[in-house]
Amino acid sequence: MRYKEYGKTGKQVSVLGFGAMRFDPPDDEENAIKTVHKAVELGINYFDSAPGYCKDNSETFLGKALSLLPPEKQKEIYVSTKTSIGSDPTADDVRKRIEDQLKKLRRDTITFYNQWCIMDLDQFKRVMAPGGPFEGAQKAKEEGLIEHLAFSTHARGDEIAEMVKDSPFEGVTMGYNILNHRLRNEGMKAAHAAGLAVMTMNPLGGGMLCHSEEKLGFLREDESDHFISASLRFIFSHPEVTVVLSGMGVPEHVEFNVEVANSVKGPNPETVERIIEKYDKLGEKYCTGCRYCLEDCPEGIQIHILMRLADCLRMGMDAEAKRLYEMFNKNAEMWLKNKYAKDCTECGSCEDLCTQQLPIQEYLANVAEFFGEK
Repeated sequence: MRYKEYGKTGKQVSVLGFGAMRFDPPDDEENAIKTVHKAVELGINYFDSAPGYCKDNSETFLGKALSLLPPEKQKEIYVSTKTSIGSDPTADDVRKRIEDQLKKLRRDTITFYNQWCIMDLDQFKRVMAPGGPFEGAQKAKEEGLIEHLAFSTHARGDEIAEMVKDSPFEGVTMGYNILNHRLRNEGMKAAHAAGLAVMTMNPLGGGMLCHSEEKLGFLREDESDHFISASLRFIFSHPEVTVVLSGMGVPEHVEFNVEVANSVKGPNPETVERIIEKYDKLGEKYCTGCRYCLEDCPEGIQIHILMRLADCLRMGMDAEAKRLYEMFNKNAEMWLKNKYAKDCTECGSCEDLCTQQLPIQEYLANVAEFFGEK
């Protein structure tokens, strides 16, 4: 296993990070412990969790698994978890959350603490406002409950670049894969240049890459190469990336991912550029999540969110579309601003602004029909 420094912290973290959001099944403690222990055995020392993962079992299972390790081995493990402004909007809320997480994780301190799922600059400013979530995390750090402050985001690259300017954060986690590389690349490079650690999540595009295997076959090095291996290797090859997070549900997932990580001996910018050039020539277009389409929408529809559902349906990923739809509806105010595909008036302003020239009206109509909104 290769290791890289987490920003400027001096901590050496494994280039493959354990995403503790996919224990399979999500309520099987014994399997979760075996999976975590397999990861530790194979050299992974970065574990990422969050409230709500695996039916809210993730932090508890991870905490128990790590507590069963020898004390000296426990000291080598770094744990990352999160707080969201949606559930913890004030500094006091964050403090309560941290105290609960420390109990679940069975730790005295949390290594990396993230402001979770920041969607845009406006939300970032609310997180950073006096009395807000950041203040609560910062105070906990001063008291020794947290070692390092970080954030995770689904914002555009240019917005991420703004967030990391003169930043009090030491790391950032962002979704990154071949499908959205143009959207996030500027933010990734800016964060790296600013000295922040860069963690990537969603390496398979929420499963879309697996359903695009025939079209994206150029990711493979040869015919025998596994498509998932090739997709992960693309991200491992980026010099800016510190940790590639991958959700692992069973020990076999760990073994597979570690083998891929170990096959990449170091950053390879030439490989990255070659693959991006081939992808750009492909001409296949998906929503990048840039959100330019939101600027003139008279209904305030969160088009970029609904387009994730549309892309899933286009790829035949009905089950994933249903999963996302259920997740969005659990907190419709945060995700959807309580607006749905059926609310589209077909004014067409979004299509005039779309950088990918996508037929957004048609796609939203498909979403509304599939979910019985009309």
